[in-house]
Amino acid sequence: MSNPITSSDQLAALRLEIDRFSEVRDWGQFHTPKNLSMALSVEASELMELFQWQVGNEDFALLADSKKEAVAHEVADVFIYLMRFCSVTGIDPLKAAEEKLKLNDAKYPAGVVKGKSDKYSEY
Repeated sequence: MSNPITSSDQLAALRLEIDRFSEVRDWGQFHTPKNLSMALSVEASELMELFQWQVGNEDFALLADSKKEAVAHEVADVFIYLMRFCSVTGIDPLKAAEEKLKLNDAKYPAGVVKGKSDKYSEY
């Protein structure tokens, strides 16, 4: 019986695909941590732009299909740049996320912050 493919395996495979995409275009010369972090910020801003001027409590499911598709494409851009940034810097995004969740758990104990949105320094 073979081992099932894990999300971690899928992430690693996608990261390699993103790296190959860059490599065949000779874009590595431009993919410095500075440039990739800036590109990531730009793409995140483009994601925010899709929600600009909304009241803020609109249900995503009720958006037009074209808007949902645009949001998905911007999410993909953010994710792709993040994965490329991780490749260039050698950061394991899953390990980094797990570590950060542990730190946040200590900063924001559920019993203290449940239902509140204040910054940890306010508790």
